[in-house]
Amino acid sequence: MKKKLWFYLWIAITSYMAGPVMYALTMYTYYQETDVITSSLLGWTAATFSSVGILFILVTVILLRVFHIYYFWLQTLLFELLFLVLVYMTIVLLGTGFTRLPPLSFPLTPEGIPLWIFWGSIALMSSWGVWTARQPIRKSPYLLVSRVMLILFILEIWPR
Repeated sequence: MKKKLWFYLWIAITSYMAGPVMYALTMYTYYQETDVITSSLLGWTAATFSSVGILFILVTVILLRVFHIYYFWLQTLLFELLFLVLVYMTIVLLGTGFTRLPPLSFPLTPEGIPLWIFWGSIALMSSWGVWTARQPIRKSPYLLVSRVMLILFILEIWPR
């Protein structure tokens, strides 16, 4: 495999890991909850990200390149908006008591904010990683933050 493909794999893995870390941090900050990362949350969100999330990222990057409007902040905004769909998908997949689809204002509710931060941090890390991979600049700031996310993720899921 080429070095660039390994970097994209690193982006996907560490971007996903940013989600549970930020979710746990949000739950602790707002609700003083600990041990909120469950296997069902990790399972459903990992499956959703590896299928739908990566598809959203690929389609967005391809469309921005085709229309020659490939800017970092536009890409990040589109990732964030598309990942709002994943907030709703998570609620439906986890079966959290909603008998129908949650209302459009769900991401702004106390239950929705942590999930929005979960998917928003993944979108932000993905956007930054893809942008870094495509630019001829140093990758060290992104690699530093992604390694920190990896360490925090391991510490979060490590059995106590």
